[in-house]
Amino acid sequence: MLRWHWSKMPWQWRSLWGFRAKLPIGSDLQTIFHIFLFFDTSAILLSMGLIVAFSKIHSVGCYTDTPIARGTYIIEYTGPRLTVEEADERYAEQEDTYLFGLSDGKQVIDGYGTAAFINHSCDPNCETTEDDEGRVWVFALRDIAAGEELTYDYGLYDGADDDPSTCVCGARNCRGTLYSPAEVERRQAERDSAQG
Repeated sequence: MLRWHWSKMPWQWRSLWGFRAKLPIGSDLQTIFHIFLFFDTSAILLSMGLIVAFSKIHSVGCYTDTPIARGTYIIEYTGPRLTVEEADERYAEQEDTYLFGLSDGKQVIDGYGTAAFINHSCDPNCETTEDDEGRVWVFALRDIAAGEELTYDYGLYDGADDDPSTCVCGARNCRGTLYSPAEVERRQAERDSAQG
């Protein structure tokens, strides 16, 4: 968990909704995100040159305001760790979640930071990786231009049998779903065996 030493933090004046605010450089600005939900705003400048703004893909997305080189680790996917059972119970009645499944298959990250706003694409410019400590990082698959929306392939692997998790990324190679190719094949095989 990041702990900010406010007395040593460099500050920068930023304009938000016509108001000037003195905010810490490099902070995740979680409180600003809550203001974002309360007010109808078009964009919020966040840490590391990232901007959360309305997206053509889905709701809001995460954009970069500076070029990012291929292979750059951009941001960590942060949030509390929950067991799969805790997450299922907590979000039983909620359609949209920001859960990121970890490789152990037992825990998920309940995303609350900037990375939670990175949308899915079947032709992504980013990818995720989990390090030895179980931390999840988003890194650039290719050079990314300033102003471009960051995306990665969600590769969903679970969900209700009747949930298509429809993809609306608009990529030429869009597979029509957020499920991973392996999950799509598994589901098709189940349907085929059920039909006889």
